[in-house]
Amino acid sequence: MNRRTLIAGFGSLASGSVFAIGTGAFTSVSAGRSVSVSVAADDEAFLKLEERGEGRRSYEDGNTVGFDIPGPDDDDYGGTDPEGLGTDSVYQFGDDAAHDESGLFSITNQGTQPVEVYSTQETTSGLPEVTIYDVDTGDLLTEDSPSEAIEVGEQLNCGLEIDTQDVPVREDEYDISLVINAIVTGS
Repeated sequence: MNRRTLIAGFGSLASGSVFAIGTGAFTSVSAGRSVSVSVAADDEAFLKLEERGEGRRSYEDGNTVGFDIPGPDDDDYGGTDPEGLGTDSVYQFGDDAAHDESGLFSITNQGTQPVEVYSTQETTSGLPEVTIYDVDTGDLLTEDSPSEAIEVGEQLNCGLEIDTQDVPVREDEYDISLVINAIVTGS
């Protein structure tokens, strides 16, 4: 009998010891994880971008929404035949040259959760600074001040603000890439 008691007691001591070791703190942990990303056409993506209006300031080219400011049709709608934007100025383009729809482009949430959106421009040195804005509120959509939550299936109509302060005049066009960011909201 005493022998069995001793073995049982030793077994519980060993498991108690393991438990004590398992409760120790750690300063860092590294774990490998895999990530899979699929890229889809806009009509099947989480965010769908679409041109708005017929005045050709905005256009769709395959899976890309692009902008020409001034657009090739701007002289048809105002008769001024503009050649470009002025220096040291801030412009807002909230619709196409035809003024037939609100917004230059729209962003539709095709995901499964509400999102807030904003734009970023990787390089601004020597280039006009471009930011998207909500044409209904006039609010610039930046990382510090994104849009209100766009529910699943809802659309946000956007325009472009272009700041040409301290930008040199040149003969050829500026080619600027703008990134549209979406953050899942807690609403």
